[in-house]
Amino acid sequence: MLDYLLLKRVSICKLMLLALMWIQFDENSQNQLTPDYSSSLQVENLTWLGKTSVGEDVEHFCDISNTNRIGVWGEILELKLVDLITDLPTCLHDASWFALLAITMMLVDKELDQVYVHPQDEYFSRTIALEILADLGDYYLAKGHPYLDFPLTLEDAKSLLPVNRKQELEIELEKFIIDTYEDDFDDEAPDVRQFSSIYLQEILKEFFAESDWHDDINQEAVVQLQDKYGSQYSEGAFSAETEGYERWGKTLVFLKQFIGLDSSFIESQSDLFLDDESQVADLPDYFCIESHLERWQDRTVVVSRLVHTLVYFLLVGQNYHPSHLQDLMAIPASSRAISSLQACLGVAAYRSGYYMAAYNIPESEVGRNWLLEKAFPSLREFYQTGRLSGKQ
Repeated sequence: MLDYLLLKRVSICKLMLLALMWIQFDENSQNQLTPDYSSSLQVENLTWLGKTSVGEDVEHFCDISNTNRIGVWGEILELKLVDLITDLPTCLHDASWFALLAITMMLVDKELDQVYVHPQDEYFSRTIALEILADLGDYYLAKGHPYLDFPLTLEDAKSLLPVNRKQELEIELEKFIIDTYEDDFDDEAPDVRQFSSIYLQEILKEFFAESDWHDDINQEAVVQLQDKYGSQYSEGAFSAETEGYERWGKTLVFLKQFIGLDSSFIESQSDLFLDDESQVADLPDYFCIESHLERWQDRTVVVSRLVHTLVYFLLVGQNYHPSHLQDLMAIPASSRAISSLQACLGVAAYRSGYYMAAYNIPESEVGRNWLLEKAFPSLREFYQTGRLSGKQ
């Protein structure tokens, strides 16, 4: 089984690449760009908004330029590749971390509206969301789990009961059904196994809802029932082709818990909008972000470092070490300053291939296959050329 921590880091890289594609897509649609241009992030998915406390935009993240955003993502990535559970230093870092999922939600909705961030793949954002959920989440969550909406038989319902209390709860369930039936009808209760699934459904919902154990249901049974009754009962999206904003909103809500995205950053204003020096002096360091922005002013530098980190990690996986990055980026590749995402990806693929061949660093199959076979096949040529040059 693949290392869960590796899969989680690969998932972070996928979300960051998707976010960079969003910025490039939006900037390409603008007639004029200023250095402080900031792409508008607005999530309109009602299911998503109803399950998060952040709102349609992301506070702090929406207050800075695209160049600043790329810079802070680069810093977050370098921290997460070393220590996944590290605390991020400021509200801007936490907001930019959370924004990765908000951007994914927005792009998924755009794909449903037939607006595509990847010109060769209309399901790109949706596929990434489902891949990450399948890699990091339980199988039953990846398929959705509204088990009480299935047309359950009595035996189906019994299979859902917690394994450690099954015998006891089966007796309680049958008694609950008979008592409910007697309240609804005057005649003698028939064999409970003869009740129709339509009648049973409401009784079962009430029985499960009133229990103190419904969070401990048999998850394996949920999976079996999902397979038995079909994907139309899934709460979330069950394939990249799934239609429906609500299902995709629920899918991205599921995804939030596995990526570990926090929304506590919205509890206070940052120093960007405080003119009173005494107020700024009283702010915790966590909400002082203005001084950080000075480090992320050169678009070419911040894009290059982030893209090289992403590409190199995806190609080497657990063989990644942050000390490699400086030597890798020093490999001659182009005499031109490169700021566009696609050109930077090509240079990063070439340099990574060169460095890996020169220092005999093994490939990581999971990240390599996604990057070069599924996401950006055009990068294979750059990567292979780099490997050939590195062996000389």
